[in-house]
Amino acid sequence: MNEHKRSPKRRTAGLLVVTLLTVIGLVAAAPAGATGKYTDPSGDSGSAPDVTSVTVSSDKTSGQIMFQISGTNLSSSQNDPTFLDIDSDANPLTGDILDGGADYSFGVDSTGYGFWHWNGSDWVDTAYSTVRISGGSSGLMISVNKSEIGNPTDFNFSVTSIDMANKKFDSAPDDGNYNYSLNDSGPSITAITLQTTPAAGPKAGKKFVVAPTGLTLTLKGRTLAGVGTGGCTFNVAKKKTRGKTMKVVVTVNYEGASKAFTYTFRVS
Repeated sequence: MNEHKRSPKRRTAGLLVVTLLTVIGLVAAAPAGATGKYTDPSGDSGSAPDVTSVTVSSDKTSGQIMFQISGTNLSSSQNDPTFLDIDSDANPLTGDILDGGADYSFGVDSTGYGFWHWNGSDWVDTAYSTVRISGGSSGLMISVNKSEIGNPTDFNFSVTSIDMANKKFDSAPDDGNYNYSLNDSGPSITAITLQTTPAAGPKAGKKFVVAPTGLTLTLKGRTLAGVGTGGCTFNVAKKKTRGKTMKVVVTVNYEGASKAFTYTFRVS
């Protein structure tokens, strides 16, 4: 492989899944982060290989990062390469701005792979001593140590498959880039938005409803708002609850990452 094809990409929202737990006088521990799992619609590639999902995991001790790309007819010939673009500083205004701010890029076809770094004006070969490539047309594994992609704590990335003969391609995501945080093992979740009924908080003998209404992700100082709904209704006992502290633990699962937020209310 000796040629790198690129195309601009735009951002898309992911799926927000929320679960809730309530206790009085007790706070549940936040669960550990899971592997980042990112999906892309199937059947949207035309004549290009179809990318359907990307799973990202990392080893905090060694710094090795693994990308598992799933789909059909991936890198099945020299005319059907698959590209993994990494915006290592999670800043689309640096790196190749025509390629979503990518700083590093892999290209894989049936004959081998290429690995490049953006030097400010062009793509050039870069160090690859930690790179491992394996798999076949239904799944490719690309592994690289963070030391060879700028030592990021979080980064943006995208995958593109191309039918070079017919100039067709499939981008995952369809718009923009995914995000991965090495600390969260998935997107970096910073906050959620709650709506409660009653708005003033729980009342003795009344139902109390907590509804998460939004998710906030922060990528290098840039705040992204996701949308999603969920709710839970709790029956607050009438006797011996006034003045007590009620703590609600909201656990957010987003593209493989999981994080718990604790909210404290006083029963009136």
